[in-house]
Amino acid sequence: MRKAVVKESNGTSTSNLNELLRLPDSDQNERSDAYSARDNDDFISSESDRQLLLMRQQDDELDELSASVVRIGDIGLTMHDELLAHDKIVNELGIEMDSTSNRLDFVQKKVAMVMKKASVKGQMMIICFRIVLFIVLFVLVFLT
Repeated sequence: MRKAVVKESNGTSTSNLNELLRLPDSDQNERSDAYSARDNDDFISSESDRQLLLMRQQDDELDELSASVVRIGDIGLTMHDELLAHDKIVNELGIEMDSTSNRLDFVQKKVAMVMKKASVKGQMMIICFRIVLFIVLFVLVFLT
């Protein structure tokens, strides 16, 4: 210890060196030990309280984070259920579209076959018949 003090005080005067090397009285030593022990106890107590407060704050923040994670998990499960329901609906719609498309193709083929079998003269007669029927119905509805 003396070597360290001597090395540090190379630039200081010898009177300062003597003051630094002076040993304290036993009475001062006892008082100093009592004060330092009380200071140490106070410091340890305050640090312990501070650490407990920090731990409580961290626990509160972790509880909030845990609640948020649970809410996000619930939202994710709800979204999953909704996506499954939408997937089922889309699949059913696709099946119905395929079925309707097949029926429409069948009807179009039948209409094309009927159109081929019917001659131009037959088509003209059907058109005339429909016009006459329309006129008769028109007269019956509006003039009666």
